[in-house]
Amino acid sequence: MSWAQGTEKLIYNGVPWFDDRGEIVNAHGACIVEENGRYYLFGEWKSDESNAFPGFSCYSSDDLVNWKFERVVLPMQPDGILGPNRVGERVKVMKCPSTGEYVMFMHADNMNYKDPHIGYATCSTIAGEYKLHGPLLYEGKPIRRWDMGTYQDVDGTGYLLLHGGIVYRLSKDYRSAEEKVLSGVPGSHGESPAMFKKDGTYFFLFSNLTSWEKNDNFYYTAPSVKGPWTSQGLFAPEGSLTFNSQTTFVFPLKRGNDTIPMFMGDRWSYPHQASAATYVWMPIQVDGTKLTIPEYWPAWDM
Repeated sequence: MSWAQGTEKLIYNGVPWFDDRGEIVNAHGACIVEENGRYYLFGEWKSDESNAFPGFSCYSSDDLVNWKFERVVLPMQPDGILGPNRVGERVKVMKCPSTGEYVMFMHADNMNYKDPHIGYATCSTIAGEYKLHGPLLYEGKPIRRWDMGTYQDVDGTGYLLLHGGIVYRLSKDYRSAEEKVLSGVPGSHGESPAMFKKDGTYFFLFSNLTSWEKNDNFYYTAPSVKGPWTSQGLFAPEGSLTFNSQTTFVFPLKRGNDTIPMFMGDRWSYPHQASAATYVWMPIQVDGTKLTIPEYWPAWDM
């Protein structure tokens, strides 16, 4: 996936991608925001030397194949939850409908994962310099959790998704959590949560708790975010370890009159997370409450 490939519109899975500068696309635990016909990819700006937080990156593309490096939109801070020798992961950005600003959420922690916070930052432009505001609060107290994701419903309601299936509804300005919608999904101890909606059904994807090691990811379905949630098993072939990847986000890819959920997964390569970690992006097939990615495609045509 290099800039020089020009008209070729293939997504290549499991190999390094290169940006307009010829450097490796470094955006893990990522999400995509579509804005004015352009796709913006936000991710963890990993290093090969340490798991300490160096920043969150932003790339843009008009085809999901050729990526332009925009900037490190949130660098390491002088102090606080994303200061030196801290961890910053799972960056997710949503445009807030009521304010028009872009709100970024992340898991911030110490190097031992013993001081978790959900943090948030804002920016008036999508690829500008984000300002970190500190921990996200619920009832005046910081939300102290690990893996997280976000989901924006069709009516603009924003949700914070946490490991184990805990879900908070965000306030109208996305700057705090207003309601604890779910205290957890029964039987789910999963991490790397992702959610999407298709034909009136909500889908909630998780990875098992195996640290950097890959596993068979699984999912639940429900008629509303509040539930009731039903375990549906795996969405990739058993034993494929989700094609050696871990869920990070499901992007609603608009194609004609349809919206195709695109699975976004990471192939972690700890400790070489900058140079050797890669991505697996695949369309998901939906049939009622059944989700499948039936086979692995090394490359596919957008």
